[in-house]
Amino acid sequence: MAEIQISHDVFNKYHTNGKLRLSTGYVQEVLEKLGYPGHDGVVQILKGKEDIGEQMGHPFTYRIRICDGIFQYNTLVSANIDDQVRREADHLVEGAIIAITNLTMFSQGDGVKASFLITGYKLLSRYHPVLSSPGVKPRSHSGNPEEHRGYRPNIVVEDVWPEAESYCTEFQENMSNPPAAKMPKRESGGDTSVNRMAAPEPQRARPAPPPARRGASNNGIIPIAMVTPYVNNFKIHGMVSRKEDIRTFPAKNTRVFNFEVTDTNGDTIRCCAFNEAAESFFGMITENLSYYIAGGSVRQANKRYNNTGHDYEITLRSDSVIEAGGELLAAPKLNLKRVRLCEIAGHCGDLIDVLAVVDKMDDEPTEFTSRAGKTLVKREMELIDESSAMVRLTLWGEEATKANAQEYQQKVVAFKGVVPKEFNGGYTLGTGSGTRIILAPDIAGVADLYDWYHNTKPSTEVKMISQTSGGSNDVPRTIAGLQEMQFGKDSEKGDYASVKAMITRINPNNALYKGCASEGCQKKVVETDGEYRCEKCNKSMNKFKWLYMMQFELSDETGQVYVTAFGDTAAKVVGKTAAEIGDLKEENPEEYNGVFERIQFAPKMWKLRCKMETYNEETRQKMTVFGVDEVNQDKYIENLKQLIEQMKEIKDEGGY
Repeated sequence: MAEIQISHDVFNKYHTNGKLRLSTGYVQEVLEKLGYPGHDGVVQILKGKEDIGEQMGHPFTYRIRICDGIFQYNTLVSANIDDQVRREADHLVEGAIIAITNLTMFSQGDGVKASFLITGYKLLSRYHPVLSSPGVKPRSHSGNPEEHRGYRPNIVVEDVWPEAESYCTEFQENMSNPPAAKMPKRESGGDTSVNRMAAPEPQRARPAPPPARRGASNNGIIPIAMVTPYVNNFKIHGMVSRKEDIRTFPAKNTRVFNFEVTDTNGDTIRCCAFNEAAESFFGMITENLSYYIAGGSVRQANKRYNNTGHDYEITLRSDSVIEAGGELLAAPKLNLKRVRLCEIAGHCGDLIDVLAVVDKMDDEPTEFTSRAGKTLVKREMELIDESSAMVRLTLWGEEATKANAQEYQQKVVAFKGVVPKEFNGGYTLGTGSGTRIILAPDIAGVADLYDWYHNTKPSTEVKMISQTSGGSNDVPRTIAGLQEMQFGKDSEKGDYASVKAMITRINPNNALYKGCASEGCQKKVVETDGEYRCEKCNKSMNKFKWLYMMQFELSDETGQVYVTAFGDTAAKVVGKTAAEIGDLKEENPEEYNGVFERIQFAPKMWKLRCKMETYNEETRQKMTVFGVDEVNQDKYIENLKQLIEQMKEIKDEGGY
């Protein structure tokens, strides 16, 4: 049986003070969130067996009974990760510890417990006794989230991590032998040392309040709402309501760790640590546990990146002290400073909170390459609230990948910390690293919004405020009309329009160019003696990458125009990536030309940006392709009917 290999990154992500700690209460959190709660859960396997089958349309390949130290629950392992399960089947038995990295939940009908389907996990360790806290015997959860709603136990259940022994030893040595003290730099991103006492040894039982230490006694605790730069030697007590991963900024040689603390009054403040302090505090902090925090610099919060609602945030220093809270705290209530969707235009660029129903959502995420050459993943959904305004929201990265459309659609969802953006007269919402998404939150207004959506919304006229002029939902224009109106002359950024047209002429020889192979660079290279020189990067390389820059003629019943398409838009037009087309150009020129022949004379809906540009004192209209789709005949006919009605109104008013 193969050994379990633990990397340093995995150790840093899942250890707590050098040990493996179960995510107590994780089962309850999954039930409340109706699926993956937004963070991994470390659980122990009590039983495991192979059992291939299907439940409610969900194929599975394994059954395991998990325990989070408080609750036990039967789960299924998705057949989608069958290869991993077969490799690790000998380990998935009593005593093993895994981290659940993705999970879905589905109902089996009235009176039957909901099922957990594990769709992603990381095997961490094996051969452990059944872990529990003295006096707290884990019991089977009923599956009813209301039975323990809001319960987030501050009970430590942990064990040594044999598979990561070398990392654990190194961690303990570093904590026992801190480096010589340095004078900390107080400015953001400055170097700091980790000259503090060793972390307290966590107890398996519910810990009593820790003994007094330098700056961290239990006297003089102030509410989080009272933290300001004018309060010296502050000390707060609260639950870690959000823990972020360490972020690295290579350009500044800086590492940053952020987490948020919420006290019993419901007030939240962000804590930041940099460089060595970030590495040290990251291993100490566990989400949903309470801590005493003393010492640090208080500075003004940047509301563009901080959505806690507090005017200030805390920068932790090397002499800051963090200790286990030693008390059970109720889960902090969600503090949502809600902005209605019809009002987001007045908050562009700011972090805001919204409560809305997800009316529609992309079934799958979309992967694309940005103009900087980075590969990105996004997923869009349409939100609506009682103001009858509908807006598009974009999920990015891991959030876009793990989101399950069935769990979100037609459900009330709270989005805490989203950013409204304006583009060409329309508005959208974007998420970031600090965004929290809470499905069916337990706050006022949720029931009323759900009732409005199902009973009032069907008879209400909805206004799509994300629709920009020239968007995919706009009435199509004609090429001649765009040219005669000099569309785009009144906007520095250009105007957008949709046309129904077909490609009638294209030169395959000029569809691609050889670009710089450096990430994010799109500069055309100069080929010399087998090397490729990029003037922008000021370096020569032995390789290049194919990039699109297509020019072709579009025609409709009224005229013709030459347009330009780049990057992913050009790839959508052709149906192949630039790399794939480049290989054909070199290996199979006949098929290469055939690709461009086949995309001609097929009507499509084109989204164009029209802009007036001046060159050599001559102003011309330039059109760039920003999107292409198949023609929806039903929608197109409806648009033509709208045009006819508008023309009739003009005639009735004596317009012609």
